[in-house]
Amino acid sequence: MPSSRDATPVRPRAFLISLLLIPFNAYWIMQIEAVWYSGHPTTISLFFNVILLLCVLILVNHQVRRRWPRQALHPAEILVVYVMLSLASAMGGHDMLQVLTPTLTYPYYYAGPWNGWPDLFIDHLPSALMVDSPEAVKNFYDGRSSLYRPENFRPWIFPVLAWTAFLCILVFTTVCLNILFRKEWNENERLAFPVVELPLALATRPKVLCWNRTFLLGFLLAGGISLINGFNYVYPDVPAVPVWPHDIGPLFHSMGHPWNAAGWFPIAYYPSVVGLSYLMPLDMLFSGWFFFFFWKAEAVVFAWLGYQERGHLGPQMVNQQAAGAYLGIAAAALWIGRGHLREAWKRIRGLPSSVSDEGEALSYRGAVLGAAAGLAALVLFSWCAGLSLPLAVLFFLLYLAIAVGIARMRATCGPPAHDLHFAGPDFILPSVLGTQNLGGNSLGVLSVFFGFNRAYRGHPMAHSLEGFRLADKTRMSQRIMLLAQMAAVAAGCIASFWALLHICYGSPTGAPGLMPGFGGFPYRRLEKWMEHPEGPDERGLFFYALGFLIVILMPLLKMLWPGVPLHPMGFAISTSWSMHLIWCPILVAWSFKAAIIRYGGAGSYRRYLPFFMGLVLGDYLFGGLWCLTPLYTGRAMYAFWPYNLR
Repeated sequence: MPSSRDATPVRPRAFLISLLLIPFNAYWIMQIEAVWYSGHPTTISLFFNVILLLCVLILVNHQVRRRWPRQALHPAEILVVYVMLSLASAMGGHDMLQVLTPTLTYPYYYAGPWNGWPDLFIDHLPSALMVDSPEAVKNFYDGRSSLYRPENFRPWIFPVLAWTAFLCILVFTTVCLNILFRKEWNENERLAFPVVELPLALATRPKVLCWNRTFLLGFLLAGGISLINGFNYVYPDVPAVPVWPHDIGPLFHSMGHPWNAAGWFPIAYYPSVVGLSYLMPLDMLFSGWFFFFFWKAEAVVFAWLGYQERGHLGPQMVNQQAAGAYLGIAAAALWIGRGHLREAWKRIRGLPSSVSDEGEALSYRGAVLGAAAGLAALVLFSWCAGLSLPLAVLFFLLYLAIAVGIARMRATCGPPAHDLHFAGPDFILPSVLGTQNLGGNSLGVLSVFFGFNRAYRGHPMAHSLEGFRLADKTRMSQRIMLLAQMAAVAAGCIASFWALLHICYGSPTGAPGLMPGFGGFPYRRLEKWMEHPEGPDERGLFFYALGFLIVILMPLLKMLWPGVPLHPMGFAISTSWSMHLIWCPILVAWSFKAAIIRYGGAGSYRRYLPFFMGLVLGDYLFGGLWCLTPLYTGRAMYAFWPYNLR
């Protein structure tokens, strides 16, 4: 690690450029994800909106270098912009503020005598952290108003500031954990960090990459497909290249019981997902599509046995195994890195240690104190909101464990997408402990916490860890990277709140796509909890434990039979909603990579790598431009990811 004296300098202009781009980036995300529901950049591991802005920055920077060489950004500064935009996008993403914002208002708009909510649970919600002003709530949902009217923006001031502070503390706590794990994962275990390979190549060697013939072939192929399909969306007479999902589920439905339990079964051929998947380990590629078929077969078998009730032994059973699997990944990471953590603990206590924290963003002692202080602040915030103290501690320990599992998984394998829908601590604790044992106030707070636990597709801890990886690759100060990350989180929260509120209040229809599924789900669940309290779910606990044990014991299977191409992380991610869309591209990438390595060896893998990077960049640039056009046309356009909901 470079010391502060020989680290690559990062000038303030990199921060300034990022802070100027973040509001535009937030507005763009809210328009295409929340309003038009046409393109969802924050639901894939590598955000295409950030890659598009990064390419524009690199092109502008190239012209600046030709005229004013000293004023041009160097690679480390370009990557600072990339990391800040990625974290800001994660904070305003489809699984963060887009869920949290309607969660803060939904019960005050939809509660009434027809559903009994005012008497059932309104008093159990943390009203100080929510927006209960009748006029502000009505205008938020009905639109045709303006955020800048006093009756609209004043009720939002305290909730926005409080939740921004909360989310900043939450991310800072995960960043402190990253600092403790960074050296073990990056230097000792030498994890691959596949997700950042493309932005690193664009920032450090753009000419070498872009003038490679193999890269250009992949770029033109994927870009041409997105270009043609975009014109097909606008002019249906133009023939299209069918890469978007085609559901073969009706085929199973026509076969009757129990085959109809296979449900939604799309086949898609996303070029960018094929390119991203090529960077994954071969056994992870095989496991991704293999376990997807495993889950489908499991659903059919359970239907044959008579267990089809939703949330009993239906989809929730799969989510519970996935949550256990992510916790198993975190536990395995702790076990594998136990030697490093032991030496780091010696360092913290001032004892002789083989581990040095020189060059880290914080000393190990500072990271431990920061994580402890962050955890204490989160627990205090939750306790003041109404969550019982023991429950708050358990909640955030589970949350941080899942976050560690996500960061470890992305650093190791870099899957194109990862969800973990409806399986966070707000699901685990009521299931394991029983809703009848938690109390109304705790259940109310858990419902509000759904706002940042619906899914984990763009989790900020993973982007933070990847930022430290990029800082290491460019010999940048880790402390500068830490400052950049926290500035991006704060600016991203404020900008995303502003963008979403500005759009909802000014729109003729608000943003109705967010409201029923995002704002309404936790309160319909709370209604069920309050009306029908239940004891601990022993069957659910079994499935949590089963997913945990499968991930822990799968490496032993590979020790007994080394040729078994199964990866425990493939078991974890294969349960996700996104896996329905990416299993086929993963299968395609596995077929190509297996053939290339078998017949050409590692050298052939590296030789063909630019082609697959070209697939990603071509799809991202041309598809991203189509997703940018709604800002000017005022209508939904072609969405290359995940697909258009016509």
